[in-house]
Amino acid sequence: MKKIFKIGCLGFIGIIALIVVIAVVTSGNEKTKDTSETASTQPTKEEATDSNDATKVTNSETETSEETTKSADDGVLTKEKFEQIKDGMTYEEVVKIIGSEGEILSESGEKGTSLYTVMYSFEADGSFGANSSMMFQGGKLMNKSQFGLGSNSDVTITKSEFDKIQNNMSYKEVSKIVGGEGEVASESGEKGTSLHTIMISYTGEGDIGANASFMFQGDKLMNKTQIGLK
Repeated sequence: MKKIFKIGCLGFIGIIALIVVIAVVTSGNEKTKDTSETASTQPTKEEATDSNDATKVTNSETETSEETTKSADDGVLTKEKFEQIKDGMTYEEVVKIIGSEGEILSESGEKGTSLYTVMYSFEADGSFGANSSMMFQGGKLMNKSQFGLGSNSDVTITKSEFDKIQNNMSYKEVSKIVGGEGEVASESGEKGTSLHTIMISYTGEGDIGANASFMFQGDKLMNKTQIGLK
């Protein structure tokens, strides 16, 4: 009886040991499976490096594009900038719009006084030979002029149209005869006042370089000139 009991106990212990071994093996297999699946979902070191490099290249290209766009007209006077500049602005305000300090062309009077007059030239973005100048008196813009920045209008003028235009006509009357507005070549004084002076130019029909210009003061034509019109 004791022998049978002893054999039964040994058998029971053996069964328990077998269950433990099976459990350990099964757990190990599941852990290996989980580790394998986790590893497969994580990017390798090389993949992560390639991804970071691609991101850096994209960011670098974007920054380069922005710098190129910025440098394209930074410090250079464009037609859009020219139109933003108004009579009475300070030199600092004009410089802020253009993005450069310009170069002194002429200077007279004592600095710091209302009679101090200085004219600056600025690099212009436009056709060949494009240029611009700004005259300040007492620290305030008195006149702005430009050549070659380009016009928003493709209107041209003929000799017959030029001959129809008479002094004291308004800019609106002149535009009606020509068929549209011209390009602002020079402007000074406050708009709407009798001192507002503006020079309008038109591309002419005729010889190469044909053109016409009209000077208005207080919205009245004071002078007209032409070269090569037919």
